[in-house]
Amino acid sequence: MEILVENNVRCLLSCDSRRTVVFSVEYQPLLDSHPDWAKIACLPWDEAIFGFPVADLRLAGDPPLETNPSVALREALDAFCAQTKSELVSVRADGADTAAQAMLIAAGFLPVDFSLLALIQPLKPESLPPHRFTMRPAGPEDHKAILHIAESAFAFGRYHGDPRFPRYMANRRYLQWVRNALDTADQDDHVLVLGRPNAVLGFMNVVIRDGNADLRLGAVDPENEIGFAGFALYAETLRAAHSLSARSASARIAAANTRVMNVCASLGYRFFSPETTLHWHVPNSSHLLPAPISLHQRTFT
Repeated sequence: MEILVENNVRCLLSCDSRRTVVFSVEYQPLLDSHPDWAKIACLPWDEAIFGFPVADLRLAGDPPLETNPSVALREALDAFCAQTKSELVSVRADGADTAAQAMLIAAGFLPVDFSLLALIQPLKPESLPPHRFTMRPAGPEDHKAILHIAESAFAFGRYHGDPRFPRYMANRRYLQWVRNALDTADQDDHVLVLGRPNAVLGFMNVVIRDGNADLRLGAVDPENEIGFAGFALYAETLRAAHSLSARSASARIAAANTRVMNVCASLGYRFFSPETTLHWHVPNSSHLLPAPISLHQRTFT
């Protein structure tokens, strides 16, 4: 069982274990003719993990009317990726905006994830189930178990949902995510563990700011033998977050992850802001997996 959020913040730590490196990005217009509609940037933190450039595209407002936006977008992405050597471009669209999604699919994007924002407000510890497990800050003795879970437990999210993205690379990204969280000096960034030392059942990375607990990444050991460990992880995370002065909690959840969706619903979360994530793959990529036959059969206009 897992929960994760994709927050494209401006700065993330690198995967260089010998030193701390802070990356920042600046988005630039993709189309000179419509500079405010589509902006793009390479993501150096993902390049550091994967070993090849990937990019993020952001769209704002309606597409240009005087051109075929799908064709213009595809041609601009071809040029951008040829210049930057990027092999994958991600973009997010309102989950209810089917017109935008259709335009992106026609440009060659592939839907890889559909997520919802889960929110519980106010956070009331008295409404939580009875306390049954220890939830505590991670210590050095927990790191090995946490990293093992991070590398082996995840099956959802945009990289795991992409049939062309190697699974070992997707696993590596979440492994590095947790390493960064364990190493950060940010006092608002917490890694909590469920279970006693040397008996870690699961972990949760939580960022608490302005009274809100943002559940970023969490999972239970897939080899644990406690059938309700996942439920306990989320319940005890909320209890611990409240003790750390959180008065609300949020998380972005892959809708395909119905186990976590049901857990959150039972704990009183409500769901908002549906979002579709899509990937565009450069032709003849040397790092991505071959396209499935069903993708080869698609035609774009």
